[in-house]
Amino acid sequence: MITTLDDYPIHQTAQPVAVPATSDRNFYDRFWFSGFIGDGSLYFAVAMGFYPNRRVHDGAFSVLVDGHQYSLHISGDLPLDRARTEIGPLKIDTVIPMRRHRVTVNDPARGFEADLTFEGGTGTHEEARQIMTDGVQLSMDVTRMTQFGTWSGWIVVKGKRIEVDGRITNGTRDRSWGVRPCGESSGRPSRWASQLYFGWTQTFWDDHVLHGVLYQDGNGDTLMASGGTIPRVPKADTPVFARDTGEAHATPYDVKFNYLPGTRRLAGANIGFKLDGGETHQITYEPLATFQMTGVGYFHPEWGHGYWKGSYAIADETWVSSELDLTKPQFFHVQQVCKVTRNGKAVASGILEHCAFGPHATSGFKDLIDVYKG
Repeated sequence: MITTLDDYPIHQTAQPVAVPATSDRNFYDRFWFSGFIGDGSLYFAVAMGFYPNRRVHDGAFSVLVDGHQYSLHISGDLPLDRARTEIGPLKIDTVIPMRRHRVTVNDPARGFEADLTFEGGTGTHEEARQIMTDGVQLSMDVTRMTQFGTWSGWIVVKGKRIEVDGRITNGTRDRSWGVRPCGESSGRPSRWASQLYFGWTQTFWDDHVLHGVLYQDGNGDTLMASGGTIPRVPKADTPVFARDTGEAHATPYDVKFNYLPGTRRLAGANIGFKLDGGETHQITYEPLATFQMTGVGYFHPEWGHGYWKGSYAIADETWVSSELDLTKPQFFHVQQVCKVTRNGKAVASGILEHCAFGPHATSGFKDLIDVYKG
């Protein structure tokens, strides 16, 4: 079980690094990236997951442009050596930890190619640990680190070449690991199969990024909320951590998600943020473009995270955004490129992620997938 990572002094147990400290089937370790232009004309996302107790490795690349979303899905056997961060045509290189990452896609036969570099423009932020239980069972125990920056490079999707300009293409990356529902279920379904209410957002201001995350239960009570104002930093070739750059807490509160009638799709949102020292900001989100997170596997009925698809499987799909049936639950989880307004004055661009399954009293949802009545 020895791998190349065992050559580094990073062990947390007496086992080799390849062996998880827990036997929980839902243990995972994951890359996730997104990039967007503030007017909503381009959004793309990259994902790669490792599920050692399921022996599954998967990845995805998805692009939203000109009203179409194009998605490439890949799944296969878990590599023993997790320094090998590639699957099929998708590869992620950590060029400089906490600073620079390179994503390449090479599948011209299916119409997906890319060479993209993420340049960290802030320190890496550690979100509050997310621990939730389902009765006596641990159902979620996750650490996530998040960094904000810019993308440069190019994408070719279904014959269309897109130049990705680092001057206008904002980016977010996160690395998360721990336990959360994934793969085929066994036994009684988790509580997350019947209720999940989640928001995750970042706004790109000139000198900082405002970030927030929250979960609520079916009554509309907040289970956890955290966030921060994370200063921008100059480009450099050294790792950088948000804790060393003057980041400050900014906790979401007074949350109001507004829905389009007949859907669980956001028409907009208002979130208050309480900063260190008691200052508050009222943030308004106006969606400009909507990316379906199922395009990178989230709640996908065939390509969900951690599902065993055999030793290797690959497929692609295309959606016309205006033609989607928004009552289907796989389309409830989205990220939206937004115009963001602070205290009714300052304007910037950002991302608002939202997912709502099951009851949520303050939104008027009573069942698993009923829609907003207006």
